[in-house]
Amino acid sequence: MFPRRRLSCRINTKNRTCRLADAGHQGRSGLMRKIAEIVLFSALIVSLGSVSWGCHADPDDAAGQAGELTDPVRRENALRNIQRLYSAGLAAADNDRSNEAVTSVVDATIDKITEAYSAHPEDTQNGMMMISILRDMQDPRGIPAFKQAMNWRAEVSEEHAIASAQAMRAFEIPAGELGDIIAKIGEALEKVAGARGIDNRMRIEFIRTLGHFGDNRATPILTTIATTQTEEQNFLINRLAATALGRFGDPAAVPSLIKCLFLFAPNAPQMRMNDVAAEALVRIGRPSYEPLIELMRGNDAEAKAIVDMYIEAVRARDERAAEAMDADMLMNSEATFTLGALGFGDAFDTIAEEAASEDVNRRINASIALVRLSLNDAQQARVREILKSTYEAAELQAKPQLLAAMRMTYDAELMPFFLTQGSDGDLHPEVRIHAVQAYSLLANAREATALRRMIRDEDPSEEGGYRENFAQNEPSLVLAAECDEDLACWIGKLSDSETDTVKKAGYMVGRYGRGNPEAITALVTILSHADILVRMAAINSLDRIAVDGSQEAVDKIEELRETEEGRSVWTQFSREALPTQARLRNRAAN
Repeated sequence: MFPRRRLSCRINTKNRTCRLADAGHQGRSGLMRKIAEIVLFSALIVSLGSVSWGCHADPDDAAGQAGELTDPVRRENALRNIQRLYSAGLAAADNDRSNEAVTSVVDATIDKITEAYSAHPEDTQNGMMMISILRDMQDPRGIPAFKQAMNWRAEVSEEHAIASAQAMRAFEIPAGELGDIIAKIGEALEKVAGARGIDNRMRIEFIRTLGHFGDNRATPILTTIATTQTEEQNFLINRLAATALGRFGDPAAVPSLIKCLFLFAPNAPQMRMNDVAAEALVRIGRPSYEPLIELMRGNDAEAKAIVDMYIEAVRARDERAAEAMDADMLMNSEATFTLGALGFGDAFDTIAEEAASEDVNRRINASIALVRLSLNDAQQARVREILKSTYEAAELQAKPQLLAAMRMTYDAELMPFFLTQGSDGDLHPEVRIHAVQAYSLLANAREATALRRMIRDEDPSEEGGYRENFAQNEPSLVLAAECDEDLACWIGKLSDSETDTVKKAGYMVGRYGRGNPEAITALVTILSHADILVRMAAINSLDRIAVDGSQEAVDKIEELRETEEGRSVWTQFSREALPTQARLRNRAAN
């Protein structure tokens, strides 16, 4: 016989336990009742388990969902619910992150998400979801997770680091955190040693974030990246780092940026960074001046060593091209260009002396650099004569370039020179054509009349003349007769649908709009014109008339850099646009 027992099961909803009570007495039932009791007890246990397993936070309870992030089974579902709640709140608030519908979700979840990311580095899939949510929240309370993500693991968590770097550009970093964050990003960059696509993506996002901070504590990190020459690091990364250094304006970066004027891609020496390095040096301003003077004088041994390596890299691919190169000439050329771009009038004597060099190429570089300097009237008169003298000594292929430099002075005293060159039948046709074009782009009504007379006196093509070719400038002369010296008329022409009209107007606004705010604004609007010659007219004219700088021009050029970098139009435009942007920024700051 089996002892008779009474089954008593009590469910404790708090502790979720079940207890079997012994009735303590015998009964007449036998084996079958005992089996039934056991079956009933088992069913209750299963039912109790179902109650326990089914107790979860409400899907619409943000705090409750955050509480489930400690459970590896529930974590993914909780994160999806948090993301849904946050997105719904953001949509309801019309993307206003300060709205209570958004902040209530953030306040209820962000600390738990950050803690869960730090506590569970092994859960990389959900970890990526946590970083993505924190990035969307744009809240400094996510910084601990972002810093931890910088300690990335190869083939595991690179995307965490990329997303974290992006996230930290979306909100203001507390001052007390910034130094540590910069150090963490620097350590993350040091770990990137490969040439995988994701390696370069990490480099790009880390550098962009350091550049966004604009803090000089990142200068040593960025100078290392900018001056590193390895086949593993895409050379565009070097350029990006040099650009970021320019934004800092840190004088400590000048020696490295001088090197960057000559650095090249190891596997493609034709790819250089002299344009962004020059722009960065111009942005830094006065601290760049003396090192550039020393470079121009040939006193920079490190730069000389890099130039020698560059020539040898070219030689490995093209012996003839390398033989035509001269290290001193290359150093002098970059120094002269950058000093001109810097624009300080106190460089006048040094560059003017260079313009008297026996080497005609050095004379040409120096003469063109003089055009960019801020000079007094007496110095401008000397520049005019230097340009003419260099032009006379230059070979045919350099004369159009010098005529373009003369045009950039907007000097009315050079207009007769253009006309004389254009009308001289003994000169090469190409020189005459460029002289007539320069004249027509700057001509007012009276000057247009003089050019028309010259064209009328020119022989037609069947008689060996160039009347038809010169007559192609007639649209510019028509505009000159219409607007003459009326600045408002020329500003109005900048919005014309005809490209040639806009180009002519761009130069005329440069000639007559010095210091005029409306003229500056109007020129900014055509910086993004589809025609590169219109852009060049606008950027050159802005450089002349924006005597106190122009933040709107600076911002527009930056916008174009961000949207067009890597495209051919930007490659052509940037050589003029970036130094001009830096000069305009410096003028505004002063």
